[in-house]
Amino acid sequence: MEFFDAVVIGAGPGGYSSAIRLSHKGFRTAIIEKNLIGGECLNFGCIPSKILIENVNMFFKLSKSNLIKPSVFNWMELQSKKNKLVEKVRSGVEYLLRGNNVKIFNGFGKLTKDLNVEVYEKDGGRRKLSTKYIIIATGSTSRNLPSISYDGLRVLTPREILDLDRIPKSLLIVGGGAIGLEIGTMFAKLGVDVTVVEIMDQLLPGFDLDIAKLIEKKLKELGVKIYLKSSIKSSEVSAEKVKAQIETPNEEINVEVEYALISIGKVPNTSGIGLEEVGVELTQNKFIKIDSKCRTNIENIYAIGDVTGPPLLAHKAYAQSKIAVENIAGKEVSMDSLNIPIAIFTDPEIAMVGLTRREAEERNYKVKVTRFPYSALGRAVAEEETDGFIRIISSIDTGKILGIQIIGSKASELMGEASLAINSNLTVEDLANTVHPHPTFSEIISEVAEYAISKPVHLLVK
Repeated sequence: MEFFDAVVIGAGPGGYSSAIRLSHKGFRTAIIEKNLIGGECLNFGCIPSKILIENVNMFFKLSKSNLIKPSVFNWMELQSKKNKLVEKVRSGVEYLLRGNNVKIFNGFGKLTKDLNVEVYEKDGGRRKLSTKYIIIATGSTSRNLPSISYDGLRVLTPREILDLDRIPKSLLIVGGGAIGLEIGTMFAKLGVDVTVVEIMDQLLPGFDLDIAKLIEKKLKELGVKIYLKSSIKSSEVSAEKVKAQIETPNEEINVEVEYALISIGKVPNTSGIGLEEVGVELTQNKFIKIDSKCRTNIENIYAIGDVTGPPLLAHKAYAQSKIAVENIAGKEVSMDSLNIPIAIFTDPEIAMVGLTRREAEERNYKVKVTRFPYSALGRAVAEEETDGFIRIISSIDTGKILGIQIIGSKASELMGEASLAINSNLTVEDLANTVHPHPTFSEIISEVAEYAISKPVHLLVK
């Protein structure tokens, strides 16, 4: 039996960052990964999808600009580029782990009754690791749908669809959430006949309606067919196509497509890893229950990332890794879930942090809602990216910023400053007095803040 101060199960964003942080603090650390270092996000999700989306966006914008002659998009060249870049990032993470003396085990990790970890290695070996602390970071897996069940050939999850060897002619997306709409937007820009089916009464369920409506408008401009309050009643999958019957509020519609994407959420990877044997408590949906310090109900066992429940975001896992490691090292710190930003890479992008108006009012704040359009921003006009707005939710009494929502170009990049404002309890006056370089998209933050305390310069308000 080999002894470690800490063992991390899962080498996704939360797992590998935990292992590196533990090593920084002098803990002899091991990390166990059954697949690829970097986990779902780096290898099959966040990173590869953004490589594809960014390149498709560039092609689409140039194609619509009349500045170049009509050209053919080289999908396989982009796939090759994506694979090389993903490998580069993955190799970098592995280099950091090894450079920080983290022992890497390639296999399946399982908790034992004596609160150690057993590793079932890919080469068939089996070994037991003795440890004082355990961090569970096993992530999540795409949820299946019985009426159009995943087969990995024609009915795909977001993981497989990013590896298609050609651009499909048609695509059915079941689920109008963030991942489905990011992928749907990308393929629609390449001329794919895209159909989206969402069971709720709006796209992006849970988001403010004006944001969802703008995304719906932009998707329809790309030719995407959208069915709300609808579901898949039945399907028939062959070697070459998918036939599906869509049940809408008014009628049943039959569609025939080359591929279907199931994007209806994720389930945690909590089964088979020994949680029941050691008594780790789970939620009703099988996520691991943790407190604000990322501790489970079992002493010295921590959990972070998707396996702990929504929001399922890589940057939440990164943040939780810091919380868990600091507490393991003896410093009591907690995490405030309100400070976790959200970024969605649709067109336009969406990003938000803090409270919505409804949430702020439910907490008995007297709120002021201030909205500034992209169409009044010089850089947005220069880049022909005028769809969208920024919205600040602030306290009437103190001016404190309670929430910021952005839908528009570069929203994801602007969210860092917005998160800082929320995390630092800044006021609208603080942001209004912050000088931003011109001409940049970042100016929209000071513009909306100035509007919140007086009349803006670049927007006529009578």
